[in-house]
Amino acid sequence: MRESREYHKKGSNPLDIEPGYLLRHGTVYMFLFFFLVLLLAGIISFNQVVEGTVTVTSKNPPVEIKAKRDGKFSAIFYKPGDSIAVGDIVAVLDNPANQRDVAFLKERLMEDFPEILSLEALITEFPVTLNLGTSLQAAYNRFLEEYHTLILESTIGQKEAIEQQLLLNIFSQGSILNSKEEEFHLMESSLSISAENINRHRQLYEKGVISKFDLEKMELEYTEKNRQYSLLKQQLIQIQANKSKAKGDLDILRTSEERKLSIQEAELVFARQNLLNGITEWEDENIIKSPVAGRLSINQVWGEHQNILEGEVVFTIVPFTRNDLLGKCIVPVQNSGQIIRGQKVYLKLDNYPYREWGMIKASVNSISEVPSRATVPAYVVYLNVDSLITSYGKELILHQELIGTAEIVLEEVTLLERVFYQFRQLWTT
Repeated sequence: MRESREYHKKGSNPLDIEPGYLLRHGTVYMFLFFFLVLLLAGIISFNQVVEGTVTVTSKNPPVEIKAKRDGKFSAIFYKPGDSIAVGDIVAVLDNPANQRDVAFLKERLMEDFPEILSLEALITEFPVTLNLGTSLQAAYNRFLEEYHTLILESTIGQKEAIEQQLLLNIFSQGSILNSKEEEFHLMESSLSISAENINRHRQLYEKGVISKFDLEKMELEYTEKNRQYSLLKQQLIQIQANKSKAKGDLDILRTSEERKLSIQEAELVFARQNLLNGITEWEDENIIKSPVAGRLSINQVWGEHQNILEGEVVFTIVPFTRNDLLGKCIVPVQNSGQIIRGQKVYLKLDNYPYREWGMIKASVNSISEVPSRATVPAYVVYLNVDSLITSYGKELILHQELIGTAEIVLEEVTLLERVFYQFRQLWTT
């Protein structure tokens, strides 16, 4: 009974029980736990970023070739993957002209003009049977006409024929002039006699010897002769002018033959250039050429005689060398004011999932001054991409372009700093 009472007395007071291991060391463990949490929060990065869509390509990116008009292909000269040089003809759109005839004519026009001295040689060098279509045929006909005129003026002695005609005209005008001068002198004498007669008739009329009718008749004859005299004088002046003009034309003809040939040669050059301009316009409308050297990639094209629409991308030329990578990132307006040159950027590419391949490192090069006027305003950020080696050490292959998401690091902060940011407003207010 006593033992039971003593046991109850000892066990009924908890303070008399010796604490366990956790209770003795729990405070230390809790302190260490919170210390580790703060340490990790101060180490773990929790950066402030701006995300946007990004396209990675090179400074010589793939070139898209678009159709410049509605129509269909009449010929495609290359297959996908073929190597193409600058200026190679990839395809021809359906049109009335024959592409080979146009190419033949352009080659002849680009060469130095051969010395063609006969119409037969002209037809040999520039056949009249070329199928150039309606848009080029008129310019080609004018070119042939100008060349034909130059050959005629250079070979058949047209200058001599015109010179003989002018000499004959001068001789004829001289004969007419001599005859008119004699007639003029006679008319001048007759007019002088008529003037004396009318003076005598006036004196006789005043004395009453003749009637007024006779005087008026004499005055009428004098007026008619005076009119004929004036008309003859005008004719004489006109004949002298015609003779002087014929002499001037003869002088010009004799001294300007070379100048005339030069003018005709200039007309030929103008006609040639006009034809070349027409060929250029025809090629721009109907010929699809490669603007760069590279490999051909075909878009939405299955074969010849396929209808295409204006503005449709039909071919893509991928350059052989793809150096100097760059990125174009579209970011929202929110937080875009904090983007500055040199900030780090991490690229997660859709072509190569980043969880498997890793991310690409880049940096901000520049940002557009004003946002785009799209439905959702956004800024364009241009990125410098040094290489395609990912954070996992894998090298990516750039076929045409890489598309994905860009994370622009605005500020590198830790998790602890981020937590204290929440209280900054309380401290500053």
